Amino acid sequence: MIRSVLLAAVAVLGLAGSAMAEPIAATPAEQVQLDALHQPEDWFVSHLKGPREAANGATLDARLQYVLETVTRPASAPAVQAYLRNSYATPQGRTAARMALDRYWALRTLETAAMQSVSDESVTGRAGDGIAVRIYRPKSTEKRLPVLVYYHGGGFMFGGIEGWDRAMRLIANEGQVVVVSVAYRLAPEHPYPAAWNDAEDAYEWTRLHIRAFGGDARAVAVGGDSAGGTLAISVALRAAKAKKTVPSALLLYYPGVDREGVYPSMKTFGTGYGLDADALAYLAGLVYPAGTATTSADTSPMQADLCPIPQSLIVTAGFDPLSGSQLAFAARLKDKGRPVEVRTYGTLIHAFLQTTGYVPDAAAAATETAHRFGEIVRHPAKGRTCR
Repeated sequence: MIRSVLLAAVAVLGLAGSAMAEPIAATPAEQVQLDALHQPEDWFVSHLKGPREAANGATLDARLQYVLETVTRPASAPAVQAYLRNSYATPQGRTAARMALDRYWALRTLETAAMQSVSDESVTGRAGDGIAVRIYRPKSTEKRLPVLVYYHGGGFMFGGIEGWDRAMRLIANEGQVVVVSVAYRLAPEHPYPAAWNDAEDAYEWTRLHIRAFGGDARAVAVGGDSAGGTLAISVALRAAKAKKTVPSALLLYYPGVDREGVYPSMKTFGTGYGLDADALAYLAGLVYPAGTATTSADTSPMQADLCPIPQSLIVTAGFDPLSGSQLAFAARLKDKGRPVEVRTYGTLIHAFLQTTGYVPDAAAAATETAHRFGEIVRHPAKGRTCR
């Protein structure tokens, strides 16, 4: 959905802005857009350009279909794409685009209850630069809570702590876990393996400092959505390879798991559903240096030895072009005897965590899966060996 939301954000903000401060508040122009998204469902159904779209026994949410028809698909015009990519080619354009996207995403994410505490820290990674992390501790009667180190989505080129702030609060509240949100370095300034190294370093830092923010050292999990899901899997596989402590669990929202295979879902939903095949190719060209293996454990975990993967909750969307690869990944984990639970939400699209503020099905999916993850991380699976 990067392409469509970037276009809308550019239209509102003119690719300019200042650092986001809390609490996030919509401008009058933004509020008009947000109010329009809260019409009754019948309004969206009556304003659709085409018939209701259905696949695999589920009907696409009417609000999402309306946004796809009116924003996403018009944004696919070659002239629009050329403008966006030219804007992103300069450091100033990238900074403005990232800020606009973070604001756009944040304002469309559901607000939940206040945290017990929120703090910003800086992790010194192997590159020497500080990796920003934000730590969310929910209100709880438990003395020490499980911890989730979380990596945001955005194709390794967009996204950040501010854009995912409300989503992290929701997960912390519903899962009753401490969330450590990681602002890893982004491409093209920092191509592979920069984000992967930052993700690993933030996980190790969390393990070393966990008691300082009330975390349970016996339950340190990792998670992420989309590109962030790729990073979470990589952290687990790297930890196992280095003979370090493997995360206790994985929370994966529509993760990227396979750069090699071709799946029917990509053919069905690869154009017009917010994550187009050509956009993925464009991103990959800037994220991965020439010669980067498409079959490595870092970049394509489907091809890796999955025996080290801990218990996992994989969340998929019915109209996601990546859903086929995600279901295949889950099936491979099951074949290996790994504990994995899959929850598929048929009415939704890729990146639905950033639609929870106006799509009830997305809010329910995020709430249910975060709550379920809280249960999983507190009751780890035991006695299963890899086949």
